[in-house]
Amino acid sequence: MSLTLAALRRHVVGAQGYATRYRVAGIDDVADAIRRLSAVQLDSISTVDRSHRLTLLSRVGRYPPGTVTRLLAGGRVFEYWAHEACLLPIEDWPVARSRMLSSPDHPWWGDVIDREPELADHIMGEIRERGPLGSRHFEGARTEGGMWSLKPAKRMLEALWSAGRLVVGARPWSPRGRPAPFSSRRSTTCCGTGRSPSGCWASGT
Repeated sequence: MSLTLAALRRHVVGAQGYATRYRVAGIDDVADAIRRLSAVQLDSISTVDRSHRLTLLSRVGRYPPGTVTRLLAGGRVFEYWAHEACLLPIEDWPVARSRMLSSPDHPWWGDVIDREPELADHIMGEIRERGPLGSRHFEGARTEGGMWSLKPAKRMLEALWSAGRLVVGARPWSPRGRPAPFSSRRSTTCCGTGRSPSGCWASGT
């Protein structure tokens, strides 16, 4: 079998699933696009809009703010590491769960949970008692070190998420496309379940 270069280009572009016309999408369209792509990377860059929104908008068309949070809350997608932090289809949860159990240390900060067990226990206890919480609900000051100068509670929330002890339950949204009320690349509105994200909920996007 042989293909012309033009035909190969059309095939490669078509396989990406880009929309060919203006569309208005619903929650099922967004869920299907995430499943078809296998992973949608999350990123803090927001020159026009958030990275994951641009990826989805270019494929399904305009969709309502709050759609991704509804998918997270309903257990239809979840956030975890793929090549980077990504939105993943819930069908991949068993694969991610295997990684959580086999490699619980955070890829950047190592065994921070073991180094600061009191903080980890405090955060888990607060979330069990009060429900989904974000880093702004915990005290602490940012350390020096540029954009990754996270306060201890924020870093611990990230570590607990990476270890599978928390799941992200919402992706807060503001009209200008930035996460609100949090300033990090990922909302850490979490609930304390390490089994499946299907029981996690919170408001946002």
